[in-house]
Amino acid sequence: MATSSDMSMKAMKVKSLGSGMDVDKRPSTIELVDRGDSKGSHEEQNVVARCMTGCLEKVEDFFGWYARVVVKAPFLVILMSLVVCALCGIGFLEFETESRPENLWVPQNTEAVRDFDYTNSVWGNQIRFSTWYSTASSGSILRADIIQKTYELHQELLAVNVSAESDQDQFPGLWDYDRLCFRTGDFCGTASILDLFDYDEALINSLTDEEVARRVNNASFYFTESGRRINMDDIVGYDNGVPVSFRNTYTLQSNSVEKDGERYDPVAEPWEEQGTNIFRRGNSPLNTFPIFQSAWSDEFGRAIEADAFNLTIAFIIIIAYLFLTLGRRDPVDCMLGLSLCAILSVGLAIAASYGLSAGVGEKYNPLHGVIPFLLIGLGVDDAFILVTNFQRATKEGAKNIEEAMVLTLRRGGMSILITSLTDFLAFVIGSTTNLPALSSFCVYAGIGVLFDFFFQITFFAACMVIDARRATANRRDVAVCLKDGDPSHVSNVSPARGFLCFSCKFFKQDVMEPAFAKFAKFLLFWPVRIIVLVMFLAFIGISSYGINEIETNFRADWFLPSDSYLLDTIDIENNFYPAITPVFVYVRDVDYFERQPQLSAIGTFFNTSSQIIQGSQDYWFEAFLAWAAVTSPWANYYDLATNRMTNSTAFYNGLYQFLKSDDGERFDSDVKFFDESNPSQGITASRSGAQMPVTEYKDNGKTKFNAMTDIRNDLEQAMGYDDARVFAQSFIFWERFGFIREELVKNLLIALAVMSSIVFFLVFEYRIVGAVIIAIGANVLNVFGMAYYWGVDVNFVFTIFLLIAIGLSVDYNAHIGHAFKEASGTAEERVVAAMRFTGPPVFNAIFSTFLSILILITSQTYIFQVFFQLFALTTIFGFFNGLVFLPVLLSLIGGDKADEKIQLHTFESKMDRKESA
Repeated sequence: MATSSDMSMKAMKVKSLGSGMDVDKRPSTIELVDRGDSKGSHEEQNVVARCMTGCLEKVEDFFGWYARVVVKAPFLVILMSLVVCALCGIGFLEFETESRPENLWVPQNTEAVRDFDYTNSVWGNQIRFSTWYSTASSGSILRADIIQKTYELHQELLAVNVSAESDQDQFPGLWDYDRLCFRTGDFCGTASILDLFDYDEALINSLTDEEVARRVNNASFYFTESGRRINMDDIVGYDNGVPVSFRNTYTLQSNSVEKDGERYDPVAEPWEEQGTNIFRRGNSPLNTFPIFQSAWSDEFGRAIEADAFNLTIAFIIIIAYLFLTLGRRDPVDCMLGLSLCAILSVGLAIAASYGLSAGVGEKYNPLHGVIPFLLIGLGVDDAFILVTNFQRATKEGAKNIEEAMVLTLRRGGMSILITSLTDFLAFVIGSTTNLPALSSFCVYAGIGVLFDFFFQITFFAACMVIDARRATANRRDVAVCLKDGDPSHVSNVSPARGFLCFSCKFFKQDVMEPAFAKFAKFLLFWPVRIIVLVMFLAFIGISSYGINEIETNFRADWFLPSDSYLLDTIDIENNFYPAITPVFVYVRDVDYFERQPQLSAIGTFFNTSSQIIQGSQDYWFEAFLAWAAVTSPWANYYDLATNRMTNSTAFYNGLYQFLKSDDGERFDSDVKFFDESNPSQGITASRSGAQMPVTEYKDNGKTKFNAMTDIRNDLEQAMGYDDARVFAQSFIFWERFGFIREELVKNLLIALAVMSSIVFFLVFEYRIVGAVIIAIGANVLNVFGMAYYWGVDVNFVFTIFLLIAIGLSVDYNAHIGHAFKEASGTAEERVVAAMRFTGPPVFNAIFSTFLSILILITSQTYIFQVFFQLFALTTIFGFFNGLVFLPVLLSLIGGDKADEKIQLHTFESKMDRKESA
């Protein structure tokens, strides 16, 4: 047990802050205090302050007691941590994945989701669209050989036969387009330039260029073989009024099945794959550009595979940097083995968090792939903090490993507790969002942060003890069987003798601590302080403008790799075709006969809404009334003055007959009767289609959201009742643009408020807490605002990475604030002390993260491009706010603190009394 005389004899050879005094003439500038003996100081504080100080003392006392446990039984602690990981790993038995877009990227409990659920339950599986575009290899596209080649490719596509890749019992036999297609009456839902030529092979083979031009140029719309009206600009692309492209669309009935959270279509997907191959080859005299539905997932997967390699390199860079910088340039103290333990502790945290999250029912989704990067960044930072504090304790004269570990965990453990709790709470707040992918990400990340802290103070701390025993025995790192040739070497105290485990002459000296002390003193020059403050205010102003201007937007094609053939197809669509989105009005189970005025109002809506492309609507109710007015015997029950049927039975039976006629067959799949054998029992559901002048690939998020709300309002004003809904499949994604920005800002403000409370509780000095929160808030503000100048938009990807930025910002600032709190002397001296001892590990965490993400600068996918951009901004402004602005701010408002000596003996005495009791 240490005595007070023992502690007073510890020679600390570090120069005092700014004064040049030796530490044996003046107490150390950064001292750990046993607040239990500071009675006079306590009496000067109010009751709340005493309570808070007492709580902090208990936490630090716990870390001190726990350090002694780790020193006495490091292998038992390691075993215990492995058991915890194994128990959490049981959750992998419940591991499930989720990739369905509507269950990931769609806000829950929204109007669009309710409409989506309704349409799925009533109308069944959705339609799959397989489209290919064509342009002429040379010359005009209005040529006979162009149409003939189009027909040849059409026939080849119809001849594709596939069998189910799985679920053969459910999908037996061969499947071609005729079996797969979505039908309108007896006809497949196909829209092609070939409709102008009736798919007549003889006619097509006898075409002349003049006849092709006449048919294309003389029509503004046409009817397909099923009777559907199609606008010409739906199938013909124009460049300044000149036809340059044809669009051919084939609709498939979706037969999706689910397995392990994945949705796939065992017959449509292989058919689409073979179809895609037809149009990706050379097809002279055409250039062909396919965009079949399954191609999206194929291209997304290819892009992620390509960038997964870059992400792996980023991990390797962080690990290599840790190996190079965690220890000293010395054969005994280079800490290569301990660096590996730091990586293993992060691996345990990842495994435990994934297992526990799966065990409580959270499904894994593609966004979770970046969580290991987050945890390794936080874990490396924590490892630097713990090792730096251990080295510092050794230099300050700790007599043995136990004393060094007590000081390490009382200082470093408290520091990483602050950052871990604040990071955890930031993710807890993020998990309350109604965007499932983001909520699940925050659950996984929050649990991961807690486990990262747990394994740092268990597994890694125990490894530190074992490594310290090796170094104390003067055995070389890694090659522990070899003793060092210099018996006078004292671990972490004697000068370093070479780089890593070799006796080369480079980089022998430990330069980081004195370099940061000099850097801190440089920051304290008044001209420098003024420049820093001006830069801070300038960054705040520029960032604030960026936040005000940044747009909310997201497009599916952003996820495609830069060399994807789909981008060429999308360019054709954007350049030559109008913006359109299919939309339907759904009417529920009502008395359709009594609701004829409201049904007529739907026609008014189609004709007057600014969000409907005029001529695109094809409304069954209006077509039925026009047919009934001239068709016997139903004309007897039609009232021209009111434009409605006058008899309920005649209404339902007449409608049924209309749908089975040549005039109404195209609407047959749009009206569902309760009982087709007795139509007079009524209709259970109906739908009517049109097109909106908005598209996924051209318009921004605000335009899409406003178009969705406008068309809803138009229908509501026209009808005045809730049994009709206007809905497009895209609405489930457009809905998020109306709230994601506001929710992001709200969550950021709540997170900052909660983090302020945690930092305040664990630091409990108003001025320091204020400075730290200002720096954290500024970092988040800078990343948010500066992203605008880099062309980033607000969306769910941006939101996730900004939440990670909060976590890293806490680490970059809270450690400096906590070190300043523990330091003694004037404000300037405390800044120098904090920067000297905590600046190096914080800088290492920032620089290793920045270095690792540089590999992602060549990323092909949107998610990793945004990852690089936001992490680059986080590290750049993390350095400025944490290691430049915060020290300056603390020097101005942090205040002075009287010198206090370490009183480890008092702590040990209290622990001995507890043990004896």
